[in-house]
Amino acid sequence: MARSRARPLTTAEAILISVLAYLVLLITLAGARIGREQDRDVQPEPAAITIVQVADSRPAAAVRRARSSCVSARTVPTFYAAAPGVTEPLAFGPPVEVPGPVSTAAVNGVLIERLCYRPDPRLFAALDAAVNGRDPNRPLSRVEWAAGSTRFVTRNALFVDARLVTRTAPLRTPTSGMRVRRGAEPLVLRTRLARQDTSRYLVLPVRSARGRVVTLTLRLRCGFQPIF
Repeated sequence: MARSRARPLTTAEAILISVLAYLVLLITLAGARIGREQDRDVQPEPAAITIVQVADSRPAAAVRRARSSCVSARTVPTFYAAAPGVTEPLAFGPPVEVPGPVSTAAVNGVLIERLCYRPDPRLFAALDAAVNGRDPNRPLSRVEWAAGSTRFVTRNALFVDARLVTRTAPLRTPTSGMRVRRGAEPLVLRTRLARQDTSRYLVLPVRSARGRVVTLTLRLRCGFQPIF
């Protein structure tokens, strides 16, 4: 896969649109949930999935458009671990923090951007590994990447139940990291925190392939790096 040369949007730019985009996603997910509970025995015909582009500085009206997948034949992957602005060793990407208060909706929007709008296949693979126990460094075909990212964003990640917490993780807490490699995709590593760390986290419930709900705890300062 070729690496995107486009500059990723900053968190400040992302927050300009992510709240509105998140509300659209929230309404869509809530409607789907209500429909399922009203008629659990009816299996609807598959329909086109509406993906809302988020973290875009353009007007919201220009952002909303129907897409069948987070990844198309023309999608160029963005590897956030190698993007400008990374501040921590082995981080998954630039920090998802700005001075002052930040909403859960805004943070959800940045994660959706990195998985579905300017998508990072290695970020998806790492989060999928944390939920389903798969190899985060396995080769991903474009079909697998498209299906997995779209399913994560539109179906499995329970964004309506996400929350932000401040937590102190002790020394040697298990975590993952990404090592940037020249001419290759970043390598996902299992590692441990080198020091006690107090950070803000996105706590995101995700439905696994087996149907149980796994809670991801994603460190914002390290670009959605999971701790275990």
